Amino acid sequence: MHLPLLVICVCTYQRPERLRSSLRSLANLRLPLAVNVAVLVVDNDSDVQAGRKVVAEISEGFPLPLHCAVEKQRGIPCARNRSIDELESMGADYLVFIDDDEWVEADWLIQLYTYAQKLGGNSVVCGSVIRRWPDSAPAYYSNIFYRQKRKTGEELSYCATSNVLIPMSNIRSLGLRFNEQDPLGAGTDVIFFTELSAQGGKIVYCLEARVYEAVPESRANMRWLSRRKFSAGITLAKHKIAKGRGHTSIFVSALGQLLISSIGCILGLIFGGKRLGSGPWLRACRSAGMACGVFGVRSEFYRVVDH
Repeated sequence: MHLPLLVICVCTYQRPERLRSSLRSLANLRLPLAVNVAVLVVDNDSDVQAGRKVVAEISEGFPLPLHCAVEKQRGIPCARNRSIDELESMGADYLVFIDDDEWVEADWLIQLYTYAQKLGGNSVVCGSVIRRWPDSAPAYYSNIFYRQKRKTGEELSYCATSNVLIPMSNIRSLGLRFNEQDPLGAGTDVIFFTELSAQGGKIVYCLEARVYEAVPESRANMRWLSRRKFSAGITLAKHKIAKGRGHTSIFVSALGQLLISSIGCILGLIFGGKRLGSGPWLRACRSAGMACGVFGVRSEFYRVVDH
């Protein structure tokens, strides 16, 4: 009996300790029935190859087949495309992405894969990501970034690669690749899944498939978060354009949101200080990014690595 092959892919660049923690969590996975599971690390650093060294260190005794590929072309979309190429050569049926700074619950893959099979095995399934802030971060950060939880079964127009299962049949039939024109920019995964959705692919949310992200102290500050939101705004503009919305409409909407957020920021700072002003400020950064994105402004967000 032929069992489908599912490969968990982790793209990494110069973050060996975070990668090691991520792989340790994968070593403790409970596996779904009737499927073969393997792990692939794509090291995007062809010089130091810290990721490859981590794989070499822990491969002996690792409970799953553990592979490593080194992608010489710098950039996260290049590493993601290398993942696709490697899975093609392996004859894989499912590609699962998580980030190298995440760890998973023991039943994460069971939840993700079982739900995918419940949907017929041809849909993209996006799991939930729970952010863990360092003790040094202000307590109100958690409230700023708290999202009303989506419900299992909710259909999405796009998602990210931080916790997602993709049938390889979708990639093959739709001819999908991650866009490498802006290799150090953020949001290439959003555009990838926007294209998938536009071509008839289905993306469904699964709350129970949980992974956790450890936010480093280097990111737990308003300067980094402002840059991230600005970059997210650029990506949002690209997403709206890809969905067929006009440039003028997006720009006017972004300016309106920027004005409202700026007023909210000022009022928040007056009546509650940073606790109330930070949320509107970050929304203003995203709106500014969306306005700039209409004109093709780029953000090389991944040029600097946060360890």
